Amino acid sequence: MPYRSITSKDVASLPQPGFNLAESIKFSPDDTLLTYLRSPNQTLTRQLYAYNLQTEKEFVYAEPDIGHGKTEENLSMEEKLRRERQRQLITGITRYQWSKNRARPLMLIPIGSDLYVHDDKELRLLVNGSNQPPIIDPRLSPDGSFVAYVQDSELYCVSTIETSPQPRQLTFDARDQPNKTNGLAEFIAQEEMDRSEGFWWSDDSRFIAFTQVDESNVPIFRISHSGSDDPDQSEEHRYPFAGKTNVKVTIGIIDLINNNKTIPNIHWIDLSSFYDYYIARVHFFPNNSLALQIENRQQTKLQLYQYDFLNKKQLKLLIEEISQSWINLHDLFHTLKKLPTQFIWASERTGYMHLELYDLNTGKLIKSLTNGEWVVQRIIDIDEENSIIYFLANRETPLEVHLYSVNYNDDISKIDRITQEPGCHVIYCFNRTYEYCITQWNSIDQYPIIRMLDIKKKKIIKTLDYLQQGQIQIIEQFHLIKPQLIKIQNRNNDTLYCAVYKPDDEQGKYQRPYPTLVSVYGGPHLQRVVDSWSLRADMRCQRLVESGYVVLRLDNRGSPNRGLAFESVIKYDMGHLELEDQVDGINYLIKQGITDKARVGMYGWSYGGYMSAMALVRQSEVFKLGIAGAPVTHWDGYDTHYTERYMGTPEDNPHGYVVSSVMHHINNLTGHLMIIHGLIDENVHFRHSARLINAIIRASKSYELILFPDERHMPRKLDERIYMEDRMFEFIRKNL
Repeated sequence: MPYRSITSKDVASLPQPGFNLAESIKFSPDDTLLTYLRSPNQTLTRQLYAYNLQTEKEFVYAEPDIGHGKTEENLSMEEKLRRERQRQLITGITRYQWSKNRARPLMLIPIGSDLYVHDDKELRLLVNGSNQPPIIDPRLSPDGSFVAYVQDSELYCVSTIETSPQPRQLTFDARDQPNKTNGLAEFIAQEEMDRSEGFWWSDDSRFIAFTQVDESNVPIFRISHSGSDDPDQSEEHRYPFAGKTNVKVTIGIIDLINNNKTIPNIHWIDLSSFYDYYIARVHFFPNNSLALQIENRQQTKLQLYQYDFLNKKQLKLLIEEISQSWINLHDLFHTLKKLPTQFIWASERTGYMHLELYDLNTGKLIKSLTNGEWVVQRIIDIDEENSIIYFLANRETPLEVHLYSVNYNDDISKIDRITQEPGCHVIYCFNRTYEYCITQWNSIDQYPIIRMLDIKKKKIIKTLDYLQQGQIQIIEQFHLIKPQLIKIQNRNNDTLYCAVYKPDDEQGKYQRPYPTLVSVYGGPHLQRVVDSWSLRADMRCQRLVESGYVVLRLDNRGSPNRGLAFESVIKYDMGHLELEDQVDGINYLIKQGITDKARVGMYGWSYGGYMSAMALVRQSEVFKLGIAGAPVTHWDGYDTHYTERYMGTPEDNPHGYVVSSVMHHINNLTGHLMIIHGLIDENVHFRHSARLINAIIRASKSYELILFPDERHMPRKLDERIYMEDRMFEFIRKNL
């Protein structure tokens, strides 16, 4: 079958070839079913399916009604903004949750504005949310007896056991105060701290801890819907700009058993001794004391406290992490129910994120569980019967991700690698006996496949084809060039990893050296060069290569999973060393005779948009074209938690803020600049591009502008993404 040319629609369509996979794959509590979300028609709309592991039959477990919850148009503003924070594009059934109660398996399924439960027999409406404020973040209690959720800024719970349950309101002081919420994570937590939750269940389902957020001290930032037919349509956001005031966050605890059922008593934690702090993480220890992580405003100190509120004890400091650069928040804290006086923690004090075992009573380190010049990325699960932690890491090479295990009771911590094939492995779930796990393997040579793995034998039992239907037919339409993974040394002798896409030019259609584009992100907390199918399925890169361009991806200094020293060199000076590394990558390709030094460009989004604009003004002798999508142009216009982590405050680092702004270097602009931005972007405000345009006008420079009046941080509608790809491709073909 002949390959077909890649179009703008192919680039804009999601999911990209090979990634139309089932999601949220889980074993049922009794291990008889696999449940998962997948699309029946190669779209972003998901249905809930189950696969009977005994009969080997798939069936629809639940599906939304026609037109009910299937599009973003019928979602509330609160839900749309949460989806934006989570970068979520799928519609239909987007989430579900099994209870942990094996004796009484129960599933919670939010569908549209309603809450349903499935008890293995039938789908039952639990809460009818029609004609009410939206139900946000519903979650089952661990024993499955309650569902807690937020509605109209207040926390509620409802029984799953009663025949005709009535929701019970748990908090009462936020609904009539527009700047206060109970049980919801604040903007900063959702966008920058990887904390999307604002309430937490205790292990025994008796207590709920929750955040109360008061935004009244943060000034309003207004966004007008200029593309709307309604001239009055606008939004108001309490946005904490770098160096300015943050929201106030406090913690309350509710006892669902020993309490007044009409108006519950709330135990508030006294945090008056802390100044300008962040609530980083909240958990419960097995004895129902609270585990509270508090981070200072400078993000150089993270403290883990135990709070035994039942026995009216003071906050007890267990661990204090101090960093000379910044703290990377993590989700590697885990309690142990069978060893309730011990817990798992992770630290970067060695320069790399590693697991540790701590004593709860003394707060003392018992032992380090992992070590070396590599990074533990995620704990997947803990088998407490056998004292085994299963985790993902890049122990052998930064280009791969594997599943490992370590026994936290052994005298010598022996790390065992479980996944074998080279590439990247995703672990969805373990069965309850930890004999098997469902894993996805992909590499630059292998499109993603989902399989069942025998953990002890490290052997694949079977490939689960029903979780990845229709993949091959889509992939086989295109001639997807395999990029070459290489490593180079930058000017400081640091090793940098690159992916290079070169035209497959056996007929001599294109002449070397080639025009070259850098596909960039470049900022912290995103690694883009790994041995992964995501490199192969980057359809924008593939379209450019098909048209005779070389494309370079390079993870510069500042990117993650290489250790704190590699990350933290950008401290106080963004947009400088990152660009030097990208230039070193281009110079390497020029020396190899691959790249035409007179025709080099860069494109990227968000931090990548910032890098693309900076490339034209700080490295104008190298880059002749830049496409800046939703760029930050001056860090004083971005939020506190992200910006101050790397740059400090504008007051403490005034020179750094000036030289790291695009506008400071605008007189150097000689190349072709395209700016793309959504007018209702509430994360990187359009104000960033507007300030840059003002500077361009004052400097009498040229630029092109693509606006999306009804889009936020990234175009979500397919027709608008197609339009964007058309304009970008035309701009590149015309100017490079």
